[in-house]
Amino acid sequence: MENDRKLMQFYFLTSPEKSTHYHQNLEILYVLKGEMEIQIDDALYILKNGDFIVVNANKSHAITVTREMFGARFEIDFHLLAEYMGTMQLMFWCNTAADKNDAYQDMRVLLDRILERYFEKEDKGSLHLQSLYFETLHLLTSNFMVKADDVRVNLENSQDRVRVRQIQNYIQANYQGQISLNDLAEKLYLSNAYLSKYVKKHLGLTFLEYLNNVRLFHAVDELIYTNKNITRIALDNGFPTSAAFTKAFRDIHGESPSEYRKKIQNVNQEPEPTPEQEEKNRQRIQEYLKLREKRQEPVAKHFQGCEADAAVYESRDMLWNKAVNVGEAYCILQSAVQNQLREIQRETGMVYARIWNLLTRENCFDEREGYNFRKLDLVLDFLVDIQMKPYIELGYKPELFLYTPERCLRQEEREDGIYPYDTFCEIIRTLCMHLVNRYGADEVESWYFEFWNDPQLQMTGEDGEYYRYFEVIYRTFKQILPEVRVGGAGLILGYETPVARDIFKIWKQRACRPDFISFCSFQYIALVESGMRYGRKSIDGHYMKNQVAILREMMEEVGFQVPEIHIDEWNFTVSNRNILNDSCEQGAYIMKTCMEMEGCVDFMAYWHGLDIYSEYYDSGSILNGDSGMISRDGIKKPSFYAFQFLGRLQQYVMAKDENSVVTTNGRGRYVISSHNYKKLSSRYVFTEEDEIQIGDLEQFLEDMEPLELRFSLKNMKNGNYLVKIYYVNQDNGNAQELWRKLEFAKGLAKDEIEYLKKRAVPTMEMKTVEVTDGVLELESVLLAQEIRLLDIQYQYRM
Repeated sequence: MENDRKLMQFYFLTSPEKSTHYHQNLEILYVLKGEMEIQIDDALYILKNGDFIVVNANKSHAITVTREMFGARFEIDFHLLAEYMGTMQLMFWCNTAADKNDAYQDMRVLLDRILERYFEKEDKGSLHLQSLYFETLHLLTSNFMVKADDVRVNLENSQDRVRVRQIQNYIQANYQGQISLNDLAEKLYLSNAYLSKYVKKHLGLTFLEYLNNVRLFHAVDELIYTNKNITRIALDNGFPTSAAFTKAFRDIHGESPSEYRKKIQNVNQEPEPTPEQEEKNRQRIQEYLKLREKRQEPVAKHFQGCEADAAVYESRDMLWNKAVNVGEAYCILQSAVQNQLREIQRETGMVYARIWNLLTRENCFDEREGYNFRKLDLVLDFLVDIQMKPYIELGYKPELFLYTPERCLRQEEREDGIYPYDTFCEIIRTLCMHLVNRYGADEVESWYFEFWNDPQLQMTGEDGEYYRYFEVIYRTFKQILPEVRVGGAGLILGYETPVARDIFKIWKQRACRPDFISFCSFQYIALVESGMRYGRKSIDGHYMKNQVAILREMMEEVGFQVPEIHIDEWNFTVSNRNILNDSCEQGAYIMKTCMEMEGCVDFMAYWHGLDIYSEYYDSGSILNGDSGMISRDGIKKPSFYAFQFLGRLQQYVMAKDENSVVTTNGRGRYVISSHNYKKLSSRYVFTEEDEIQIGDLEQFLEDMEPLELRFSLKNMKNGNYLVKIYYVNQDNGNAQELWRKLEFAKGLAKDEIEYLKKRAVPTMEMKTVEVTDGVLELESVLLAQEIRLLDIQYQYRM
């Protein structure tokens, strides 16, 4: 007879110690009081009050607790959850002891609400409890579920991606029968030999190994949750005999199925608590919940007040308008690129332009012909002329445009690659002298020089070639330009965090340490486990801030310090075909991120400036979902106006909160920038980025509620103030909405494009406000994803 199964259930953790064990069900371990140590494979984590961790299926783990520890264990039925999610690929990275994410607080709230219902499990409260279980699992899968992918290690193309899915789907659908490699080969019209190599290459296992893994996965479920005998389980899951099942099981689990069943059943048996234990648990829960109530913050509302004192302000660093990524250096020789860069510099005040691939054989150096810096001079001359300073990446970056992290739009690798070490030394020495002689030491010392961690240079090894190449750049430039800043290595936040600690340790021991360490941020998270990299999109509302905090803590623990931390590529997506890039969401995201990151890092370079960067055969539309601030036709997007609004802020900050920053020039002018940014919803996590449709944008946001902002500026001079209001929202200044009204027509004529250019601008309003008591009161109602600028100026009278 089948055992009763529940999607989720929970128990209290009070026992001092539990031996090493594993099980197929997922579990969440939550510490309410005291301290717990948990060993998962080779990793040891210490959980303290309020910490929790998800233990994935079949992960060997051991728990050690103090006698004062009190916690809860939430067990999640793997098989039932897999049915709801439509996949057996269930893995989670959810660990408050090693990670930061805004969703952790939401998880705590739900887990606490479940604990409140502990003593109602068998009465009317059980219905509410079930709803909390589903809400918790929705939050868990939306924010912490990972899948096998990698930004830098992709399937070669979309055809491979489709074929791998066909293989997996066929095996999942037929594993209970006697299928063979030949059956699958015939279905896919491939030879046995080719398919055998293909499966090994893309799945990492032979066909039979992968098939047996699938069969074992389902068989383990029946071992734990049914009373079937071993032979019946073997035959029902595709094994020809019980002996074949036992052998395959021993190869994976190191013991027989019957031994495994007995051990798991013993581990999972939860003794019924005595009345005395129940009462003690009740008291502990009540104590914990009372303590939690004292710590809780007020519930957020849809209005926010911001107070500022005109007599109190401080100077600010212009972090938000520091830099923009342009692309390969020689694209700047195009007149369209030059015109658009001029507009960016003039209207947003961007100081630095980040460029790369200067040292190509095609444009700069040839082993037989020698050096010719003519084209490079034209690039750098132009940047200097428009008062933008170069931020130069001296490595070789392959051209890579993406639909999603897994699928390439275009990838081009030239033959240049990495120069041999001796050749590279000579090139860097010659380049340094040329730059100083042409532009002067003072000018070049104001630039940045970076060298990224090309995988071929093996930065994660103590003797990695990366460090030799970096030190050549560092020593050569410092010898002539002691104040110049040289750094690296473009580590990817979230994706390369697992290896960052080792890199910090290696760099700490080197003679040359970077003047700055650089990171890229594209709002993805990765987990390396058993040699495999698993990744997911993150919808953490404060992703970059949380990830930088993790890295700073890591650097502190290692004792590795650098003068500056740079985010030299940042966006919420790496995709060049995600229509959210063209939307108002992007403008609000930019403004929110820039305001939030001030004081957290020293430098930020937005990814990226121009849609021309990813021009391709499929980019025939007016807007293509690329993350440029200006379209290929010169149409400015909400992202452009976000930087424009931030660029108009004054040099002194009076006040700043989550949605606004209030600035002044100290002479009667006040400028306020604000936003109503909305987090991305769980639907975004489970949707391919290039499959989002313009008409469905609202469904990818957490909510669409407007936000009322109330500003109170005190110690203001009495008199009249002219208030100019500029804003961009769904219906105003939004090129995407204007294009919709043109029925998303392609191949627009020149006059139609000019129409969009003129109309896709912020809406402007003006009003006069009189101050009689030294306080200026203003109110603004922002629609979802709206950005707004208030320019307030005292009106002098004769």
